[in-house]
Parts: sequence; C-alpha cells; structure tokens
Amino acid sequence: MADIVHIGLGLLMVPLGIIILIRTLSIAVTVLGVLVGGAFVTFGFYRLAIAWERYRLYRQNKDAR
Repeated sequence: MADIVHIGLGLLMVPLGIIILIRTLSIAVTVLGVLVGGAFVTFGFYRLAIAWERYRLYRQNKDAR
C-alpha cells in the first residue's frame, strides 16, 4: 500500500512542479519559484525511479522462487 502512495505522489509531483515552473517563468522569474518547481519535478522523478527499482527487484525475487 505504501508503494502505491509513493507512486501516486510521484505522479502528482511531476506535473505540479512543471506547472509551478511554467507559471513562474511566464509571470515573474523568481529564484524561489524556480527552486520549488525544480525540486518538485526532481523529487517526483526520484520517487518514480525508486518505485520502478523496487518493482524490478520484486519481480526478480518473485521469478527466483
């Protein structure tokens, strides 16, 4: 169940970060806006990468049995 939540949060964070970046760059470029948007995108991709790796390891262990 926790993995599903992590995947869901990762899937939500990436578009939210992109929206923050687009709004920041189109209205007024601020350091904080760019950092927050970039952090959301980066952390979202990080969560998705970790989820993918855990799923891959799960499949390996399942096939080894």
